[in-house]
Amino acid sequence: MQITLPAPAQAWLFGPDAKQRIRMRRTLVASGVYWLAALGQLWAAEIGLADPARALVLVVFLTPGLFGFYLVMRLGLGLRLADPALTMQQMVFAIVAMAAAYVINPPLRGMLLMLVALVLVFAAFTLSPKASRALGWLAVTALGLVMLAMALHAPQTFEPTIEAIHFAFAAVVLPVISMLAGDLSAMRARLKEQKAELQYALARIHKLATRDDLTGLVNRRHMEELAEMEQRRAIRSGSPPCLCLVDIDHFKRINDHHGHAAGDEVLRLFARHAAASIRETDVLARWGGEEFLVLLPDTRPDEARMGFERLRRLLARDEAWGEQAHMRVSFSAGLTAGRNGEPLRDALARADHALYEAKASGRDRLVEK
Repeated sequence: MQITLPAPAQAWLFGPDAKQRIRMRRTLVASGVYWLAALGQLWAAEIGLADPARALVLVVFLTPGLFGFYLVMRLGLGLRLADPALTMQQMVFAIVAMAAAYVINPPLRGMLLMLVALVLVFAAFTLSPKASRALGWLAVTALGLVMLAMALHAPQTFEPTIEAIHFAFAAVVLPVISMLAGDLSAMRARLKEQKAELQYALARIHKLATRDDLTGLVNRRHMEELAEMEQRRAIRSGSPPCLCLVDIDHFKRINDHHGHAAGDEVLRLFARHAAASIRETDVLARWGGEEFLVLLPDTRPDEARMGFERLRRLLARDEAWGEQAHMRVSFSAGLTAGRNGEPLRDALARADHALYEAKASGRDRLVEK
């Protein structure tokens, strides 16, 4: 049975940030383990398995694990660090605590070696390969120093031969576990990297499938899909969109006199200014060559005309073209309002006919049909 705390209690315990909540839950689980260890230590002292004074010292030493890490994270003091969860710090603390428990609980010291191994296994899921291996050698060093010190200080309790066997076990098993944990951590890092690469590749494929490579605008194929979707929405709402076909005037002269690279730059500049002049809800696509299509949902023709007049005035200014002012161009446009239930091709044909009239009438103008 899973117990779920009320939302206010969760916010009070874990804070508002989702990632921080996951870290806080893990830290509270670790704190719970420290509490059990402290209670177990006091119980061991009660039944004579541990010295009461030393047991109390260990319980005091466990205080940072009982409260400290949780408070540091709850107050957000670790958010400035590379690892806000303080994973390495918590694991180092756990190893030092178990080394201290090894001294205080001679009858249970074999069990403590297994707990150290367990900490190293957890490292595989949180730490980097280098940090996992470093943690393993730290464990061997800490236990080795404790075993040597106690074998010299209290050989009657920590019999040197037994301690040598314990150290041999730790020196062989813990580095192996640490090495395997590091390999598993490396696999986890590679999988994370591969996932990021796959997401980037999918985003790139989607962009190539839906965007024009030169201008960055929506391409013709994707525009057709978006227009069909808008047409279905318009049937439900009863508010058809406007369509406007735009053609750059005398664009062939740019390519002939200045080269195709200059023509590409003109297309990019025109697309940038046109995209900036429409609303966020409108869609601008490169329809082909120097021709563009604008889809304007929920827009009356008079509103659309005002937007294109603003674009016309902008393009007439030299500062809009910068170093390409000598290649300044105008545009002709054919505007039409969609009609309820009509096929998209009919509205496009009407806009195309209006564009033809605009060009035949002298260009640099918008004709509405």
